[in-house]
Amino acid sequence: MNPIKNGLSRRERERLDRQAAILNAAKDLFAEKGYAGATLEEIAARAEFGKGTLYNYFPGGKEQMLLAIFDQLYDGLCELIEASFRNDNQESFRDTVEAFIANCFQFFYEQFNLFMILVKEAEQLIFSDDADRVAYFVRQQNRVLKTLAAPLRLAMNRGDLREMPPELFANMLLVNIKGYQMRHCPRNLSKPGELLQTPTREQAAFLTDLVLYGASSKYPVEVSK
Repeated sequence: MNPIKNGLSRRERERLDRQAAILNAAKDLFAEKGYAGATLEEIAARAEFGKGTLYNYFPGGKEQMLLAIFDQLYDGLCELIEASFRNDNQESFRDTVEAFIANCFQFFYEQFNLFMILVKEAEQLIFSDDADRVAYFVRQQNRVLKTLAAPLRLAMNRGDLREMPPELFANMLLVNIKGYQMRHCPRNLSKPGELLQTPTREQAAFLTDLVLYGASSKYPVEVSK
């Protein structure tokens, strides 16, 4: 049983299950049709609930669902970062970074709908005229950067990384991971039966060496083959 549900009443467990079913339906439809193209009626039908039930759980309608989905994504990224760097003192820092990048690739592969919603919708919302929406994404992105910056700061203190603003390095690392993952997204998401591809561990190793050591031949280092 999910640890979060331990100690909850049956009614509370059923409420969490219904809320999860609604969000899963919204994820699928937002990824398929985009946020603007998906309707509450379609989400209700996909979740097998009445439209009124959706408002019982998400009074703010589609926008509240979308923000709840982004909450899940950012929560998952923060948990992945913490888990990836938890035991980084037991192996080389380079190997820890490679494992982190590989874990991110796998996370986005397993949560592909979340990734596509982020790609399709987040950028539009970030640059919207709605100050509250912009502030929401700034808070979430800063939360992820702060979570990743913490182990990077420790690595700098140990001498594994040269001294630099850890938030800037964290941002550069995440941007490269996102870009590499996007490169491996299906070219035509509407094609039936299209198979998803996730970058391999070898590609995670390549990106690790590129990020940590750069591409210049003036400072040769032994990199992964």
